[in-house]
Order: sequence, then structure tokens, then C-alpha cells
Amino acid sequence: MIDRKTYNSISYSISIVGSLQDGKYRGCVVNSLQQLTSSSPAKFAVTLNKYNLTEAAVEQTGAFCATVAAADCPHDIINLFGYKSGRITDKFAAYDTKTDDAGCPYITDGMCARLSFRVVQQVDLDSAVLFIAEVTEAKILKDGGALTVDAFKNAGKEVPPNAPIYRTLDEHYGYRCSVCGYVHKSDTLPDDFRCPVCKQPASKFEKL
Repeated sequence: MIDRKTYNSISYSISIVGSLQDGKYRGCVVNSLQQLTSSSPAKFAVTLNKYNLTEAAVEQTGAFCATVAAADCPHDIINLFGYKSGRITDKFAAYDTKTDDAGCPYITDGMCARLSFRVVQQVDLDSAVLFIAEVTEAKILKDGGALTVDAFKNAGKEVPPNAPIYRTLDEHYGYRCSVCGYVHKSDTLPDDFRCPVCKQPASKFEKL
């Protein structure tokens, strides 16, 4: 027997990963960034959902930037990068966007640290891809600690559905669009339903 609630005993920081796809800025919320080694250069791992354009961007460029959300990060930033699709929204347009040495985009608003990476290995995980990468740049942006999944949930928020480790306030509830990640919070999904974000039909939704 596997009790999935045991996974909730492990918390993670919330970060925004940014990269380039055909010259366009891509970014999404993740809660899977973790340090693997302390050797020089240090190696980290991040898992990106294949539904996200950011995953394709990291595969294309072999580089990405990760900014760690500060403990007081505005929820509007998490909502934008976690719930809006880059297929219809330029997520970076509303913020003072900077780029690292590899040209990967990042914002400093609401962030406490920035790290840039060069991918050295990747592993296919069916619905996601695990990227192992070396640190190329790192900088503290703000003191005060990071925003964790537990703190985010305790504030009455749900972790974005395309974050690799999906946590809701009421688990396995609703239907998720397999194209953009929008979650329809209902016990039922009408046959004529269309995603309000990317306009896909009900056949593109999967039950959580």
C-alpha cells in the first residue's frame, strides 16, 4: 500500500525557472530544484513537466536560470508563472526582466536568490524530464529566506498543477488540461467544456 499523504511530510522551496525557446523567454514555477553535490562546480537537479514550454526551452538551449521565491513573494507572481500558459501570455512582460550570461531570463521582484545552470545530463521521467546541471552563476538577491510549499499551502494557496510535485488543498480533485495545465475544479466535466486558457476540448483534460 502507498499512502501518498506521506509525500507531504517533505517540503520544498518554490522557484521560477527561465530559459529561451527560439529566442522567446519562457518561464514556469517549479518546486523540484535541489542541490546534488557541493563540488566545484556544484551540481543541481530540476524536474520540468513536459506540458511546460520551459521544458522544451531548456532542452533546446541546455541552459536555464532559477530564481528562488522569497518568503514574502507576492502571490500574483506565483499565479502568473504557475497558472498562465506561455502559449498565450508573455509572463516576463510585466516585470523588469534581466538575463544571465547565457541569455536566460529572470526577474528579481519577490525573489531571494538567483542561480544559473548549464545542463550536463537529462533523464526522461515519462511526464517530466529531470535535468542535472552545473552552477555557472549564483547571487543572493534578498535576505529573509525562501518561500516553501508548506508556507504557500498554509496561506490557502494551491501549488500550480504543472509544478512537478503537485500539491493541492484537496488532493485529486478536478480535471487538468493536458495542454496548458489549467485545472477545472469540479467533480464533473461537461462534454462540451473548453479550456478557458487554451480553448482545448474536454477530451484534452485528465482527472486528478
